[in-house]
Amino acid sequence: MTREQYLNKRNELLTQAQAHLDAHDMEKFNETKAEIEKLDSQFEESAREQANLDALRGNPVNCNPFAMAVNTPTGDPVATFGAASGTPENTDTYEHAFMNFVCRGTPIPEKFQNATTDTTATKAVIPTTILDEIIRELKSSGSIYSQIRMLNIQGGVEVPIVDLIPTATWITEESGAEENQVKADKSVSFSYFGLECLISQTLLANVTNLKEFTDKFIPLAVEAVIRALEIAVFNGTGKGQPLGITKDKRVTNIVTLSEAEFNSYKGWKTKVFAKMKKSYKTGKFFMAEATFQCIDGMVDTNGQPVARTNYGIGADLNYYFGGKAVETVEEDIIASFTDAASGDIVAVFADLSKYGVNSNMQMHTVQWEDHKTHKKYTSVMIICDGKLLDPNGVIIIKKA
Repeated sequence: MTREQYLNKRNELLTQAQAHLDAHDMEKFNETKAEIEKLDSQFEESAREQANLDALRGNPVNCNPFAMAVNTPTGDPVATFGAASGTPENTDTYEHAFMNFVCRGTPIPEKFQNATTDTTATKAVIPTTILDEIIRELKSSGSIYSQIRMLNIQGGVEVPIVDLIPTATWITEESGAEENQVKADKSVSFSYFGLECLISQTLLANVTNLKEFTDKFIPLAVEAVIRALEIAVFNGTGKGQPLGITKDKRVTNIVTLSEAEFNSYKGWKTKVFAKMKKSYKTGKFFMAEATFQCIDGMVDTNGQPVARTNYGIGADLNYYFGGKAVETVEEDIIASFTDAASGDIVAVFADLSKYGVNSNMQMHTVQWEDHKTHKKYTSVMIICDGKLLDPNGVIIIKKA
């Protein structure tokens, strides 16, 4: 349905609704009102998905979304990552054009459209200088993001896990390299999922210069992307988004703790620490802040503290439990033990360097309008996927 068809149909229904209201026929008025709301919802969803489709559109033969290409002939914005410094999106002129596009919806000039995108001015590639700053902020701001393994491999291709996690073997005189190689009988494949961050245009409407724009736009994009990725690393369903650690059926090391066991070091020692394989003991505990506060100060049978907080300089707090670092996360990622129901996950032990996120981190923007509220949004889109490369060292702790 085109916008013109939508508006014509909507006006027709509004006329009918007014007629029913004037005739005091409330039953038909409510029916027509429901039709209008349904029409609005359908058109909004259709417009949004069309914008996302336009953002992902490209030539699958000539363009690999994860290829670090230079001067890609298709002009797909997702394939321009790593472009030479002389490309149009690196110029001051383009940066100002991009600022006006995001803040005020001003179309990107045609000369830049031809160079950076193969569709109309509804989308734009984020300038390289701003993109570089976003990636730097992601690495420094995201406590979980900074620990995961970033990959840039072709999507849809089965890649042996040993190719992504380097190993070393001895080659003896009696047995050749072929016999001693790690058998790559397990592989991983990544898909192309779109991660969308929505920024209301009203948040940037009063921006007047490039520095002010970058100072506001970068934190908004970074905050949303970090939150979405960090939730996905643990809880992603694998359908249209990365597969999270807690949803991965390959993770079979699952421990259940009763309240008494949770509050005693013996319970943790016999059920959790005993499960840790020596080659995977470099991992960390991930739990809610409230969960750690419940065990902070726990002692062993000799009265020695096993859960403690180290107070660094300034506001830095370093948590440890049984000699393992503890990283606290928001409760919408992992529920606190107090609020968790029976069977809920309350902690995860894992080495996040064994979790891979596949993306070239190329970002571009799409503008769309919420036709119910008539508000305009800028959608920042990233193509990525993620999953565990090695599930063997993961321990999931649940509440009994």
